[in-house]
Amino acid sequence: MKKILGICLFILLQSCDSELHGLEKPENLIPKDQMITLMTDMLILEGHIQTTYSTVNRYYKVMTASGRDYLKSKHITEKQYEDSFMYYTSMHEEYKLMLDKVMENLQKESIELQKKT
Repeated sequence: MKKILGICLFILLQSCDSELHGLEKPENLIPKDQMITLMTDMLILEGHIQTTYSTVNRYYKVMTASGRDYLKSKHITEKQYEDSFMYYTSMHEEYKLMLDKVMENLQKESIELQKKT
């Protein structure tokens, strides 16, 4: 869970880049609720891969392929995800609220997993 929080903090800090202000809304923008779900699932996927593979090289390759496959299963292109991600990160307050929702989703998932064990 600490790793996931660290990743979220890193993403939040990256979004504070002044060059990102004022990005235009992409035509292929993923709706906010769907983007929150995608971000939650991608962090869960990354957490699983990170604990499974110890070397960075292998981790990177598996995460890239798995992330690509996950997006494809949701009928979303990598470009659409990246464009949407960049757009949302340029809107600092809204993005912070999105991250709060992602963290809430992760906490719910954690509670559900604990109940099953």
